[in-house]
Amino acid sequence: MADVRIERLSGYGLAHVLPLRGKDAADLGAGLGFVPAEGARASGDAALGLWSTAPGQWLAFAPAAAPGWSEDLATRLDGVAHVVEQTGGYTVFALAGADARRLLQKGLPVDLSPATFAPGAIAVSVIGHIGVIVHAAAPDLFHVAVFRSFTAAFQHWLEVSAAAL
Repeated sequence: MADVRIERLSGYGLAHVLPLRGKDAADLGAGLGFVPAEGARASGDAALGLWSTAPGQWLAFAPAAAPGWSEDLATRLDGVAHVVEQTGGYTVFALAGADARRLLQKGLPVDLSPATFAPGAIAVSVIGHIGVIVHAAAPDLFHVAVFRSFTAAFQHWLEVSAAAL
């Protein structure tokens, strides 16, 4: 039997962070307390992570988001970036266990070898024709964000693929 646990997360927050014209990652750092990584990397801490999803764009991830968390983030980044709440638009899954990487590799057209896709890595891609954002949170833990309208289809893919490991 495969060692993979699939959990549909709840209580998280997601928000798109886009710097204003003339602002960059270093400017965001002043309001965040850390400079966001660029180039398919995540940065931050246990309370707030920024996932680089495109050049100069991030998806903020708060694993335990209090009400109004994105407004608080927008206040911290006032005059530096636009912050757009996205929590309602996505479902986030956590895939954990020694076979989580192998499960993802069944559908993700990205090199997931530990040397290449180490903790902190981000991939914006597709699995089974479904758009995904994959975050390597730890060696055997991955967060996968999908548009909420694809939740059932993606969960089905996960369950069928995990059963075939």
